[in-house]
Amino acid sequence: MRIAYLCSDAGVPIGGPKGASVHVAEMTRAMADLGHEVRIFARRTVAGQEPTAPGAAHVLEPRISLSVPPADAIDAALEGWLRADPDAGRAEAWTVSAIAGAGAFRRQAREEVRDFAPDLLYERYALFGAAGASLADELAVPFVLEVNAPLSDEQAAHRGLGFPGASRAMERHILGRADAVVAVSGAVRDWLAGQGVPVDRIEVLANGVDTQRFRPNMLTHERRAAARCRLALGAGPVVGFVGTLKPWHDVASLLRAVALLRQDGVPVVALIVGEGPQRRELEALATELELAAVTTFTGAVPHDRIPALLSVMDVGVAPYRPQEGFYFSPLKLFEYLAAGLPVVAARMGDIGHCVGAGTGGWGYAAGDAPSLADALRAALRDPQEAARRGRAGRDHVLAGHTWRHNAERVLAMAERCTMTTAACRGTLARRAVPVGGGI
Repeated sequence: MRIAYLCSDAGVPIGGPKGASVHVAEMTRAMADLGHEVRIFARRTVAGQEPTAPGAAHVLEPRISLSVPPADAIDAALEGWLRADPDAGRAEAWTVSAIAGAGAFRRQAREEVRDFAPDLLYERYALFGAAGASLADELAVPFVLEVNAPLSDEQAAHRGLGFPGASRAMERHILGRADAVVAVSGAVRDWLAGQGVPVDRIEVLANGVDTQRFRPNMLTHERRAAARCRLALGAGPVVGFVGTLKPWHDVASLLRAVALLRQDGVPVVALIVGEGPQRRELEALATELELAAVTTFTGAVPHDRIPALLSVMDVGVAPYRPQEGFYFSPLKLFEYLAAGLPVVAARMGDIGHCVGAGTGGWGYAAGDAPSLADALRAALRDPQEAARRGRAGRDHVLAGHTWRHNAERVLAMAERCTMTTAACRGTLARRAVPVGGGI
């Protein structure tokens, strides 16, 4: 099968270290490992992966190639001018520039996708990203849409959503055009249903992990000791976090929990892997809590170095602030579990499916540093029980949370759609944007 993987989000550079970029890389690799040819059509890539000429594709791995359709100079300039317009209002400027960028990508990618002649269109949903919805009718192939967040709600809450009525109408239209929709969590499924997507078209498919690259005991005892020395971690047990340093990850509560443990005589140290806007604030908090000497911030780390860093940890932590409608499917969670680490995680959303006495570790009350400290204490004081839960966690991801498993389920969805694609496309064409719909 030839699979066109569409990613119109300029904030997801192909080959980059952020979670969304890793997700694209792992899903396409899993599809290719199943014997399919995958071409990624994207707006951005990291340096060194650019196609050499318009219409050319850069080979990333066997059976995986990348096309970054060249941006028209006027389109690119207009998008920048719109985003920077000081008189438009922040939310309005962002929204109009995002619409312009998504529209330009749709036009630029069209011919290249048609020339690739895919058997399946698979799109990572981005606000106003309608390339897949537009091409599916023209090519008469199944269209599977992956939704990782309630994007209009997220945009409105964190950055502001201009023209909310029109923006949400376009979102509902795009969501409704997919033959099948992959929801990354139960909360995203519920949100999709609220947008009018029929529940029989939605399949919950949490994030996954490559269990060959993430596995227990990646480092020998000697290499682990050397790594701890390089990271200035000392001799105490290491509790670790991997992720972007943003407010919802609540690394502050992790630092406060470490301080509480050390006050009780537990010689624990902290390893914080990742970069983000809260780094300076968190470093200042570590100093305030007298943890600077026992806390290491690595900054941004390439994804291929994460397995070795997990081998240095004794406990992996997935901290979150309390919030309604928690919709995340944390990559870090599955990577901790695959590495055989006992996990301490906030009791939020779908996390309890993977972390508990019978699976991978201990839960705690989100946002509650003393509760987090208690869970860490339980994990550290009984190494045999921690090891048992770590093994159970790896067994859990092996049974149903690998990227290969996810790719197999997506392709099964596409296969079910293939038999009815012509009928579906006819129905969807008749359900095109209504006159006066404003899209």
